[in-house]
Amino acid sequence: MMPKASATESLSNHTRLEKSWSHVGIPDREGQMRKGFVPSLAGIFIVILGLFFGLVQYTEVGENAMDQVHRYYTYFIDVQIMIFVGFGFLMTFMRRYSLGAVSLNYFGSALMMLEAILVIGATQQGFWNQKASKIQIDIELLIDCSFCAGSGMIAFGAIIGKASPTQLLWLLVWQVPLYALNQHLVIYTFKALDMGGTIVIHLFGAYYGLAASLMLSRRQPLHGLDHPKNSSAYLNDVFSMVGTLFLWIYWPSFNGALASVAPESLETATDAQKMSQFLCIVNTLLSLLGAVLSVFATSALVTGRISMLHVQNSTLAGGVAMGAACTLRMTPGGALCVGLFAGCVSTLGFSFLTPFLDRTIGLGDTCGVHNLHGIPAILGTLVAGLASLGQHSDYLMYGTGREQLGWEVLAGVVTLAIAISGGLLGAWVVTALNLTRAEDMAVPELFDDGPWWEGQRVEPLPVSSSVHVMGGATRRDGTTHRSNADRSRAGGSATSHHGLRRPEGALALALTAAGVPADPSNTGAAAAFATNHAVHGVALYIHAPGSGAFTPLPAPGAPAAPPPDAPLFASQRDSEPRPVQPMGVDQGGVDRV
Repeated sequence: MMPKASATESLSNHTRLEKSWSHVGIPDREGQMRKGFVPSLAGIFIVILGLFFGLVQYTEVGENAMDQVHRYYTYFIDVQIMIFVGFGFLMTFMRRYSLGAVSLNYFGSALMMLEAILVIGATQQGFWNQKASKIQIDIELLIDCSFCAGSGMIAFGAIIGKASPTQLLWLLVWQVPLYALNQHLVIYTFKALDMGGTIVIHLFGAYYGLAASLMLSRRQPLHGLDHPKNSSAYLNDVFSMVGTLFLWIYWPSFNGALASVAPESLETATDAQKMSQFLCIVNTLLSLLGAVLSVFATSALVTGRISMLHVQNSTLAGGVAMGAACTLRMTPGGALCVGLFAGCVSTLGFSFLTPFLDRTIGLGDTCGVHNLHGIPAILGTLVAGLASLGQHSDYLMYGTGREQLGWEVLAGVVTLAIAISGGLLGAWVVTALNLTRAEDMAVPELFDDGPWWEGQRVEPLPVSSSVHVMGGATRRDGTTHRSNADRSRAGGSATSHHGLRRPEGALALALTAAGVPADPSNTGAAAAFATNHAVHGVALYIHAPGSGAFTPLPAPGAPAAPPPDAPLFASQRDSEPRPVQPMGVDQGGVDRV
């Protein structure tokens, strides 16, 4: 007689069953993390560590060390709070990706800051300017590196939930040298007005991330708004609002962190230079205040209610739009109008532009960085150029406003070119080349902490999330819209995306469970489309994984099926999991192909 299992053993077995069951049909991510993520991070860190020992030292500030602390450190802390807390919690709106939002933001920001010390330090101090033999670390450089990390987290917002930690690692590493190159061109070569980083940080980060998202989304079905996990919940919206408030409060510090004048330079500084940091703070604040009012009004007008999506994101658009023009002596009313317009445009973008781009080109902008950072940054670039037309030359980098306007536009165009080309190239390397040989993320893994975090499981998808109409005129498969007529020939029959040849005149609906593909090799199973087991004239069947047989579902007299939105996977309390692989629905009738 077998000994009875103890309660502890039963619980352990249940835990193992639950863990294994939640990952049915999903690649081994533990092995991928050990073979891809760990070696990649270790190699990068070894290189960074070696370069720190050989090329980096602290700056020689002598008696002025405390002056630098008093001048920069408060602003440095404000910027750090925005990067590590604000951006991280802003992205917790997804109900199944909060751990990844905060923690990968934490990891990515730290990684980019370390790399930026080397790359931006070498760019500013060695390649073009001071020709120093070693990189000198001071607080001003650390603020610049924090800005670089902020640009990376903006890009992260576009690909969050769709990129594996290894892919994210390499995309952020690749972004740093591109950021340093673009920053040098915009600030030192073109001499564009951009104290708050509208062009260098927001425009570059947004379109680098959007280009990477476009490339990643080509390999992923349900990559955008149609994925059920790309959604929020009540508490997620609350936590995301915490990030919004941190960003909103500290945004004036972000724009004005590097605008102060050194104490030893006060005697020779112009009035415009002395007012620079003050103007950054008040212009940004007024623009943010205007954006808040504009967003609430526009959101209520468009939706009939107030959308948390709009409040969490578009209320910050005023800070983005004011970043380039914040050092100009604008009127208070002008600064307020910039925020009002930026908030309105951003809200309309979330309501109309994002769904359009997701539906037409499959952009898959997870956090809506196009509306929060991209479009307001384009607006801010134009605002800085146009506002320069009425400014005294002391506030400009060139003698006339028209000249300044031209260089602002050129800086924006070059930034777009570098960001988009760099994002496409980086995403192509991590997906098409795939040097780590990692498997693509399955549909249930998208926007889910389950594959990557200890103690988490992949949440199954509901039935209603995986409906593919196979017999209609067109079908959406990921981002590709193709007609079945393109795949049909002179026999009148067509082949489904599961590889099954269906009879002439049949109309089929295939419900694919949790994105796990059926067996495509069994083309002789078309007999399962028979209507013997029809429910109101519709035959239902189930295909078990690894099997060539189709089992009809119960007839009308059988027990009621679960509701359409019930998870396809068995309950965690079931002693034996019974996965539902794909379901097909077949209805005789006129061939509509």
